[in-house]
Amino acid sequence: MPVQLTSQAYCKMLLHAAKYPHSAVNGLLVAERTKDKKRDGHHDPVLCVDCVPLFHGTLALAPMLEVALSLIDTWCKENKYIIAAYYQANERTKDSRPNQVAEKVAARVSENFSDAAIIMVDSSRLKMSCSEPIVIIYDHHENKWKSRDVTYDCFEDWNEAQKITSALLEGRSYENLIDFDNHLDDLRNDWTNPVINKSVLDLC
Repeated sequence: MPVQLTSQAYCKMLLHAAKYPHSAVNGLLVAERTKDKKRDGHHDPVLCVDCVPLFHGTLALAPMLEVALSLIDTWCKENKYIIAAYYQANERTKDSRPNQVAEKVAARVSENFSDAAIIMVDSSRLKMSCSEPIVIIYDHHENKWKSRDVTYDCFEDWNEAQKITSALLEGRSYENLIDFDNHLDDLRNDWTNPVINKSVLDLC
């Protein structure tokens, strides 16, 4: 089942990349947990409704990742979410392929969600206007991660996602974005980003 992105999920990924333009960033995307898969062979897309920014700079810190995954897993259970995808923007802006870190974390996500995807943010195309999608989606086929064409169908509503992301980038909302690194520096920093969620809702 292909993943599809809400405006909130897409916007927060790009804000994370915009806040740390010279660093690699990563995070997770969550979908609403559904009771069962359709059995008629037709599957609806997996709608990623929110984004949880993880780290910036050094992405391969296993102990911190375990702490983050444990907290996010608890939050997901409380909200009837499931971790459905992993996202990353690489430090070298012209390199938007998944590396070993991306594949390792995505493999962890796949343990609980077999249709997990890797979403790579192409930071070299990050502009205020956000006139076109700047993500590359990788699905797991035959033990390999393979990219697929990203069309407007990969979004719940591309026009809305583009408008909101552009407005929040121009308003420098990325300065308020909290990732797990920020949370571990000061536990009062809320990694669910209620301030940005409200900004997205206000612009919908």
